[in-house]
Formats: sequence, structure tokens, C-alpha cells
Amino acid sequence: MTRCSKQQIKALAAQVGLMEVGVTDASPFPEMIPWLTAYAERGRTGFEAADIAQRIQPTSWLASAKSIVVAALPYLTDTGHTTARTHPRGRQHGNVSTYVYGTDYHHVLTERLRDLGERLTDLYGQNVEYKVAVDMSPLVDRRVAERAGLGWVGKNCMFYSHRYGSFVFLGALLVNVEIESNNQPPALGSRCGECALCLKACPTGALVAPGVIEATRCLSYVTQMKGVIPREFRSKMGRRVWGCDVCQWVCPENSGAEHSDIPAFEPLPELAYPDLIEFLHLSNRQFLRRYGHTALAWRGLRTLQRNALIALGNAGHVEAIAEIIPFLQHARQELRVSAAWALGQLGGQEALVALESALAQELDEVVSDELKQAIKRVMMH
Repeated sequence: MTRCSKQQIKALAAQVGLMEVGVTDASPFPEMIPWLTAYAERGRTGFEAADIAQRIQPTSWLASAKSIVVAALPYLTDTGHTTARTHPRGRQHGNVSTYVYGTDYHHVLTERLRDLGERLTDLYGQNVEYKVAVDMSPLVDRRVAERAGLGWVGKNCMFYSHRYGSFVFLGALLVNVEIESNNQPPALGSRCGECALCLKACPTGALVAPGVIEATRCLSYVTQMKGVIPREFRSKMGRRVWGCDVCQWVCPENSGAEHSDIPAFEPLPELAYPDLIEFLHLSNRQFLRRYGHTALAWRGLRTLQRNALIALGNAGHVEAIAEIIPFLQHARQELRVSAAWALGQLGGQEALVALESALAQELDEVVSDELKQAIKRVMMH
């Protein structure tokens, strides 16, 4: 066999639970150079590869690559959709992006793509060299998927599957054999028309123009970044402790999209709207035992605690003051800062006494400044 047909690859993919697949060849993506250059100038997040040459060249990931099989795996289930639209009334509950509701997609999608690689080996009757890419390769996943004919990129910079909308995970299987492909040109905003709801709805103004994102302002990045969260973003986080789906929920293209039927992505009740106070009391071991199998866990407990402190401040949950105060003495700078900010939002005599006591002992200038700002806010209440 010299080349696998599109029909054959789709049939093999369906056998391993990949219902939406497309194929492109492994030639470079030179059209991405201007976009990647401008993106770097606006400020990279650090989650992506810095070398533009690697990002446009598939063979930088697999030297022998000839074809790329791309999969779009839907994650928003019927239950997930209902859950996301029904927020608990209690002020001690935060919320997370729908993509972390269930099992870590890295494991689910990687396993299915590996199974597909093995089936390709069986089909060719020889060892097929392949490599899986799920958030790990330097390639621009959205453009690879677009060229493979799986969908298009919207004004919100999200990739849209023709079938499932933007609630999909993207993964690729680079192989050293030829598979029938049909390369598609870029189609940014091809179905958006005059609609700009996503740009208007973005809480931080991260979508600075159609298809242009200042990624370090996106709350999906902000909730995962290291260290102290800049003040300008804290109130805008609301009760988010992980991610942001605003630009997806306001998009008309998602209103009629199909939902996922993958059990692994069904929402965990304790995760969709986590108890913020409980987050503050978890040990690392407890956190990993409960959430280690989800995509939420990769940044660790302290990131979630930092975000939970800010969420409690935004929720006006004054009953949480006693739970927040101990974090003024935490070894981690970002937790002391977040606790100070939250207490400044909540106000009251108990918060004021704790803030003044912490200030008298604090040696870190960043934390001291935060404590002073919080004290001023409390005294102005």
C-alpha cells in the first residue's frame, strides 16, 4: 500500500473513538509567520514554543513526518452544558471552565491517537513511525486542524469544529506514511460575519481585534499563570478559579452544536462548582487524590488556593474571613498577596486587625504594599 485513503483513516479513527478527523500533509505553514511574529510582540504566555521556525515546521516534531492526522474530540456533554448554565447560589462556590469537568483530556485523547497509530501500523503491515501531539508539540494546533479540513477559527481565536463548535480538544498524529489529504487555506472568521459578541463580552478586553488576542490578558491564562495575579484582573475573575468560557458561551455558532457523548468528560459534581473554603483546607495529597486525574491539577494546589482567595473576595463572602486570615502568614508570596486583597474586599474589624498585624511583621515589599492597599480599602468601607 502506498497511500491510505481519507475513508480508510476515518474508519480506523472511528474504531478508536475519534469521530472527527482530518488529514493534511506535513509541509510547512509559512503563512503563520506574520501572525506568530505579531503574537510574540504582543506578549507570549510562555505556554507555547518560542521558536517560530519550529512552530511552522511539522518535521521539527517528527523528522520523518509525511502526513498529519488531526482529531477534534468534543468535551461538552448534555450534562456538562446544563451544569455550566446552572450556578449554585452559595457564595462559597467558585467555577471552572467546562474543559476540566471530567478526566484530563491529555490522557483520553493521547490514548486514542496512540491506538490509531497502532492500527495504521497494522494496516500498512510494517512499523509505522508516528508521534502524538496533544498540547505538547510546538505546532499551532488550530491552524493544523483548519488545514486538515476539520473546521475554522473564529474571531475569538477559538477553533470551531463543523459538528461540535468550539467545545473540542485538538490532537494530532504525525506519521511517516502518506495519507490522502486535502489542504485547506486559512479561513479566519469565515462564518462570523458582522458578529462581534465575543470581542464585546471578553471580561478583560483580551480580544483586541477579530482573530487577535493579547493572550496574557485572557482569564484562561491569568488563572493558570505563576505568581501574583495583577490587580487589574482580580475583580474581573469573579469566582473563576480555572479558565474562562465567556467568548464561547456568547457565540451563536455554539448554540446549535452537537454535544459530546464521551463518559470521561461528564462533570464531577464537586469540581464544576468547587467549594472555595474546601480548597483552602486541602493538603497536597488530598488535592491530588481528588483532582489528580483532571486537567485542573497540572498547576498544583497553590495556584487553586490563590484563585480561591480572590474568588472569595469577589463573592463578598464575609463568613470566610476567618478561613482567609491564616494565609497572611503563608510561605508563598502570591498567597499572602491574594489573602490581603480578599480581606480588603471583604472589610470589617476582624479583617482590619489581621491586616495590620500582618503588616507589622511582613518583610516582602510586594506583600507589604498589598497589605497597605487592603487596609485603606477596609477603612474606606
